[in-house]
Amino acid sequence: MPDGKSVKSQSADAQSKNNFMDRYMLFVLLVVVFIVGAVLSPTFLKRNNIQNVLLNISVYGLLAIGQTAVLLVKEIDLSCGALVAFAPMSAIYVTNSFFPLIQGGNFVARGTAFIIIFTLLIGTAVGAINGLVRTRLKISSLIATLGSMYIIGGFTYMFFNGHSLYLTGLPLFANFSMTKILNLPLPFLFFVLVSLLVAFLFTKTKIGRRIYATGGNEKAAVYSGISTARWKFIAFCFSGFCAGLAALIYCSRMQAVEVVQGSGYEMVAIAIAVIGGTTLEGGRGTILGTFIASGILCFILNIMSLKGLISWYQTVVIGIIIVGAALQHSYTNRKTSMR
Repeated sequence: MPDGKSVKSQSADAQSKNNFMDRYMLFVLLVVVFIVGAVLSPTFLKRNNIQNVLLNISVYGLLAIGQTAVLLVKEIDLSCGALVAFAPMSAIYVTNSFFPLIQGGNFVARGTAFIIIFTLLIGTAVGAINGLVRTRLKISSLIATLGSMYIIGGFTYMFFNGHSLYLTGLPLFANFSMTKILNLPLPFLFFVLVSLLVAFLFTKTKIGRRIYATGGNEKAAVYSGISTARWKFIAFCFSGFCAGLAALIYCSRMQAVEVVQGSGYEMVAIAIAVIGGTTLEGGRGTILGTFIASGILCFILNIMSLKGLISWYQTVVIGIIIVGAALQHSYTNRKTSMR
């Protein structure tokens, strides 16, 4: 019969093993996905393919970072994907009304600074509206952002009668997406910088502590003097701002603003956040996890594309990943509560 010390030692070893798996599972999964891709397709490891995936990571990852902030305060944002088209399209529409930008039909010939500024402001403003509807009118964020997704989606078509706009006259946009440092696309390096900054704010400052407290236990946060409504509002504003950044990178890469761009991206952002360990119950998750999960999901989608699996299959996989990751987190939580 084992004595108390041996039982405690076994328990400690098991605890250490579980902590190790929880901490490094995402790294291991990323490596596994990378190896699988290299085995399944000879094109996977080619430089152009890797650079294209890194550009995808930049767009999806920024959306996922904003989504992570909203999920951490126990809310959800379904409008971020629609903002990828609405923010730049409305920015061009507003600017063009007092400073003509469009020439030759649908070609945007100037106004880079105005487009960038207004895209970020409009993205943040939509996030602010979502936050106010949630915190002031007490409407569920699921319903509020679902409604705003359809509203801004409709306006995106109305601005220029459903036509795409081409940014071929704006060299700054093209240069940003085409510039590479050490063979890494500049948008990806920008995404890394944003991730590091947000990770620092969320782990080392009172901003992060209050966001985690708001989502982890809202009543306790209120009793301790935290304005949870304010931090939920800030989270929605931040999500809108991140959507604006993602929109600019997307437009830079495509050198166009298309009315359908960003469609369905909100689900990809949610999937990335959930894979990275952010829970729908709020208060749990990390930016580092979201950063790594961006790579995991984007490489999985890339492998599927290389194998000829069209977007329908990718949509199924995203849904399965969301449910599977949620089940895995639920299982982990049950094991933790039983210790």
